[in-house]
Amino acid sequence: MVEIGRLERIDLRTIWRREDADFTVWLANNIDYLSETLGFDIIVNRIEESVGPYRVDIYGEDSSGQKVIIENQLEKTDHTHLGQLLTYLVNLEAKTAIWISPWPVEEHSHVVEWLNEITPDDVSIYLVKVEGLRMRGEQTIAPLFTIVALLKNEWVTLRDH
Repeated sequence: MVEIGRLERIDLRTIWRREDADFTVWLANNIDYLSETLGFDIIVNRIEESVGPYRVDIYGEDSSGQKVIIENQLEKTDHTHLGQLLTYLVNLEAKTAIWISPWPVEEHSHVVEWLNEITPDDVSIYLVKVEGLRMRGEQTIAPLFTIVALLKNEWVTLRDH
């Protein structure tokens, strides 16, 4: 008989105190966790890449060489980060933008879905929820990435399987 345990959610601030110095650096060094969830490889080129007077958290590319930007936060999604995501996407001429948060707000999810409907077919914007989980009584914590919003056609394909 298999032993069944209980999962518990961990406050991400106990894992990564600061978004820029802790979470962004960890994610850049462990990008395979996110790549596995999204279903495509991401190669990190730089963290805190300059975009005029601003800085995108992670700048990279996919396996076909298309530019990828990642904007993350350890709080609920907000208008400021949405604006940052769009600023980096346009100014770096990226084809993929990924917004990561532990608390994606429903209204921001609707915006991402709408943006995916009106942007060119070769541009994809993802909203991804990040959680920290562990088995009760254990010390090892595992990140869980879940796609909240993406291209409408991809969402239908995922639901149908």
